[in-house]
Amino acid sequence: MGGGGLPCLGDIVSPTDRSVNRMFAMPLAQTTRPLITPDSVMSPNIYIFYVAFIISYTFTPIMRFVALRYRIVDKPDNLRKMHTVPVAYLGGIAVFLGWIAGFSFSNLIPEPVPQTFEPFLTSAKLAITAGACIVLALGLWDDMKRLKPSIKIAGQLLAAVIILSAGVGTHCMGPILNPAVDKLGTNTFSASEHFPDWFVVAASWVTVIFIVVACCNATNLMDGLDGLCGGVTAIMAGGLLFLAINMAVVNVAGDLHWDALRIAMALALMGAVLGFVPFNFNPASIFMGDAGSMFLGYAGAVMIVSLAEVKLQWFLGGTVIFALPFLDTALALVRRWVNRRPFFSADRKHFHHQLVDRGLTVRQTVLVSYGLTLIFALLGVSVVFMRVRYAVAVYLVFFGSLVVAAYKMGMVHERPRVVGRRPLGPGSMMPSPTMSQPGNVLEIRDADLPQSGAAVLAPQEVIASTAVQSQPTVKPDPTVTQNGKT
Repeated sequence: MGGGGLPCLGDIVSPTDRSVNRMFAMPLAQTTRPLITPDSVMSPNIYIFYVAFIISYTFTPIMRFVALRYRIVDKPDNLRKMHTVPVAYLGGIAVFLGWIAGFSFSNLIPEPVPQTFEPFLTSAKLAITAGACIVLALGLWDDMKRLKPSIKIAGQLLAAVIILSAGVGTHCMGPILNPAVDKLGTNTFSASEHFPDWFVVAASWVTVIFIVVACCNATNLMDGLDGLCGGVTAIMAGGLLFLAINMAVVNVAGDLHWDALRIAMALALMGAVLGFVPFNFNPASIFMGDAGSMFLGYAGAVMIVSLAEVKLQWFLGGTVIFALPFLDTALALVRRWVNRRPFFSADRKHFHHQLVDRGLTVRQTVLVSYGLTLIFALLGVSVVFMRVRYAVAVYLVFFGSLVVAAYKMGMVHERPRVVGRRPLGPGSMMPSPTMSQPGNVLEIRDADLPQSGAAVLAPQEVIASTAVQSQPTVKPDPTVTQNGKT
């Protein structure tokens, strides 16, 4: 079973190649492996991208036809969803088929080290594929029948346990914990001692499970606009590919098979997503659904975990590349906690929704998100050009500024405004300009009701609910106070 293509041990690198690829490589003094360049890494593996793109691009219209034929569509609700007509689901299956085709094609690429066989790598590939199938099946079921969040999280936990049982990520915390002991030293551990293996494995299991669940739900929550999740994931896959290539070039991992596996996963993911995005960009003719969004998060999580097993800087870089979905999810959880709402309650206050509420079109919001993701990707890959301590300082300043900006822009707290309940009149179909500002919440209260019995609606919900009501013929009740307009 092939491990993907990297140059064989007999390959020779010319001085020209060294100068062209200097930005990717670090000094490789006293290494037993041959000097590897980005071109020698990408040349045999680029066909993985071709296969993934072509399969995804070909099957996307086919899955759209199937979805429309069997009425597997996403219907508008005039509240949270931005589309106004039913749109086909099953785009996530096309993305998965592209990914699995490219990932499988990597087995046909010659071994990086001739006449070697890695049974552990084979079981890891099978486990990664099995976990992807579980996540895809759960998302597809949710698209058609709707699942409780607890069931989806249970499936994501199962996918994480499967890859861990195959040895993927079981020591990912070693490169983080052990260097910390070396540098700090305590009364318990001297500078030359490390944490016991069982502790590293236990910490790694917890970390891998958290990363898989977090990534699956982060991309799922971000899939709210045409072309948003797919395009953002394609940019993130490009950043992860850069890190994988850099890791192979600098020979830090010491295992050509795993270097090739990381590159194959990144190329397959990027090709599959780019084959789908043209059909999903605004106006979208097909959605990836929860099946696709959760699968993309799972694929990204496996990439981050594989990077974490080598060295802290690659794990840090991969996490920063994934920052936009992480920040959007963290913002949603904090907002619901601050405003005392259930964590699993749906709302229309995600980052992309708030950009639309501030006057941006869907396309402009998506392009802004692409730009932010590109900035995060550049920050993530910059970790290979500086020491980790300096990179952490940059990240602290940058992300600290983002947190403060989100708070000042009203993305955390909701600002309730109380009005009296009254029949609708000719001039009351739309809210006032101040009421429709992002972050505002309209509270409609009857005169004789206590505050706890008030009905709270977001401005957009008021617009949607009032637009479908006919003009009443009952005269307004003079006993109801009026504090504002609906």
